[in-house]
Amino acid sequence: MPAAPANKGGKTKKKKWGSSRVKEKLNNVTTIDQKLYDRILKDAPTMLLLTVATMSDKFHISGSIVRRAMKELAAKNLIELVGEYNASNPMYKGLKVKAKT
Repeated sequence: MPAAPANKGGKTKKKKWGSSRVKEKLNNVTTIDQKLYDRILKDAPTMLLLTVATMSDKFHISGSIVRRAMKELAAKNLIELVGEYNASNPMYKGLKVKAKT
């Protein structure tokens, strides 16, 4: 006589795995042309807080180029260092920020 199945009770539905959502790939630029360079020089000093993430998101450029641009803007005294989370994540503020009235 064959053995009875272990879970003879109620029938359970098979688990359905939900479709995973895929994040869209960012097409950030890895080289800067003169038009984008001029836009960064004009708009970055007016930003309240400049981090690698905020600049990369606004100008659609890669992080390594953002870090280089931030160093250049700081050397030209267009932005100033506010703080560093660690050596690779400096935070700057623009010196041409419009005062709230």
